[in-house]
Amino acid sequence: MTDKNSWKSLRTHAPLLSYSLLFQNVQQRELLADILSLGLELDFILAQASEPMLALIRLKWWEEQINSPVKGDSLPLLSQLNSHISAGYLSRSQVTSLIQRWQDYAETDPETHQKAGQACWSEILTICTHLCGFEKKELSQQIGAALYDSRNGYPPSELPSARQIYQIYGKGAEFLIILAYLARRGTGSGITSDNLILFKIIWQILTKPSA
Repeated sequence: MTDKNSWKSLRTHAPLLSYSLLFQNVQQRELLADILSLGLELDFILAQASEPMLALIRLKWWEEQINSPVKGDSLPLLSQLNSHISAGYLSRSQVTSLIQRWQDYAETDPETHQKAGQACWSEILTICTHLCGFEKKELSQQIGAALYDSRNGYPPSELPSARQIYQIYGKGAEFLIILAYLARRGTGSGITSDNLILFKIIWQILTKPSA
């Protein structure tokens, strides 16, 4: 897989999320960066739409573009995803499944809105975990749900420690350790202005604390 700067693009738009891929190999880093970027794009569609129908129209466009046999990729991210699919690194059904999660999310009522949002990011991390060669998905789903909560101002969920994640998945799951740490820190704890955040992330990987 060639380096198409997917990770650099993620670093520009979501630097904290990009840090989660610091320890992945180049192939995984580019692939996972595009999956995370897709999640951010779908979140943006819902956030910008003045009503659910407008969001659904845009989400349907994404679904059609992914499933279209004629590729006139008008967006860099769309081009990247189609390249991954063509190369066999990613399946079309994985991408459409994600889009359908967000379609369900767009149509939920306030009572089930949080749960639907959690399901979206649980699916994101389930796919990322699978793409890294891991089959167990319970912890990745838990981390995905907590990541959604932390990004949307909900109280942090109970999360597995770095040591627990490593014991279950082993080497290659560093991105899960970092995402769990970021979700635990939340968005309201000064994390974006923490000058030591990179040091703290590296410390999580090196020491794998049990709490």
